Amino acid sequence: MIALPEWNFAQAIGMVAFAIGATAFLHSDGRRFRLHLMLFQLVLCSHFVMMGALVAAFGCGIRAIRSYASTKTQSTGVMLFFIAMLWIMGLPQLEYSYELLTIFGSSVATWALFKTQGIQMRLLVMFNSFCWVTNNLLLGSIGGSLMELTFIIVNSLTIVRMYRAQRRASV
Repeated sequence: MIALPEWNFAQAIGMVAFAIGATAFLHSDGRRFRLHLMLFQLVLCSHFVMMGALVAAFGCGIRAIRSYASTKTQSTGVMLFFIAMLWIMGLPQLEYSYELLTIFGSSVATWALFKTQGIQMRLLVMFNSFCWVTNNLLLGSIGGSLMELTFIIVNSLTIVRMYRAQRRASV
């Protein structure tokens, strides 16, 4: 039998992060969407700090800054800086092997945000969400798990819409 995670202040902050992240999808403006996601990642970072999950916390903090930076530049050097920071700050904090998923997934998503677009970018970002939802489920993060599952669902629907639009345009 699987034990349910304990409900505490850290879980409450995770649910606040979930609400912030879920409402980010209401923005049609890409810049506001990214800034809203940055706020979500900062709140989720505090949730992970309270849960003692430092690899996830560092990852969220770096992702927040990366989300902002990717609105300003597509520089390979900036991209490599963020990927290096994920590994340099994350590896020393590893306690469980599954935490590597957050570092690897965030590295893939960073590359995607800086170097791809369209359906390819969405698929790579979805891969990152699968890495994070696995980590969050194993960690017992309710809000983090709900948020990544929401990202997977919304991203899947968006990919289907984009694919259909491409097919209609090529006919």
